[in-house]
Amino acid sequence: MLGDGYNAEEHDAFIAKARELTDILLSTSPFKERKDDFNIWALAPAARESGISRPSLDVYRDSPIGATYDAFRSVRYVLTFDNKSMRRVASSAPYEFIEILTNTEVYGGGGIYGLFSTAAANSYWAPYLFVHEFGHHFAGLADEYYTSPVEYLPPDEIVEPYEPNVTALLNPDDLKWKHLVTEGTQLPTLWPKEQYEEYMHEYQKVRAEMRANDAPEHEMDELFIEARDFVENLFSDVEHNDAIGAFQGANYDAKAYYRSEMNCLMFTRTDYFCQVCSDAIERVIDEYSRAPEM
Repeated sequence: MLGDGYNAEEHDAFIAKARELTDILLSTSPFKERKDDFNIWALAPAARESGISRPSLDVYRDSPIGATYDAFRSVRYVLTFDNKSMRRVASSAPYEFIEILTNTEVYGGGGIYGLFSTAAANSYWAPYLFVHEFGHHFAGLADEYYTSPVEYLPPDEIVEPYEPNVTALLNPDDLKWKHLVTEGTQLPTLWPKEQYEEYMHEYQKVRAEMRANDAPEHEMDELFIEARDFVENLFSDVEHNDAIGAFQGANYDAKAYYRSEMNCLMFTRTDYFCQVCSDAIERVIDEYSRAPEM
């Protein structure tokens, strides 16, 4: 865990936040059941100024790891493009995975499979951001949401994605998680897609307007809470709420891709992974923690 944008006087705050988010990660299944397989180090070289860059507001910080908002023109996407500095800091301790905690309040994070993940440590949503983005980095999990604006261009041809938790459903008889699907489950699997999209369309309009007007972060948090509660209420009494199947809408596309369950930490701001994501995480833990058979 690397801290970025913490000055010398804020080091204790970084350590406290690192411990808090470690506890949250290791209380979330399947990490909870495998916590003894992890060693965690926390490092935060002192920054000259608090915080990190946010170019869209003309805020620039020469932070030690170079984390910044507005990556790929998305205000909420936090990455570092200074790989050399990041690796120099990380090399002070043994590591296989990296999550960067930024000393910021504005909602944001990012995760790249096998490279690193980031989370705004002082955001109300830091617990969700930390676990969600680590899922990208650690297990190659795809985003299952599809109504938020992203800067990715859609592919010219739809092929089966490499990520373990989404599918193009090109061959329903060979669904990649078919061993988890109860016999008789309909593929694609019905869910209140139209109601969800109608609400989310209006929600995203409000969100964009608030961001454009630089609304206070607590007002953004209230909007996110409202959206989370709407989704949980909508899904609570749906027939296939607990089913494993193929639910249309995932991987930034409303039609081309499908997710395995109606809800998951990779789909909304909930606090649990679906079974497919959990299994993918466990496979990676096994790869790094189990001695090879002789």
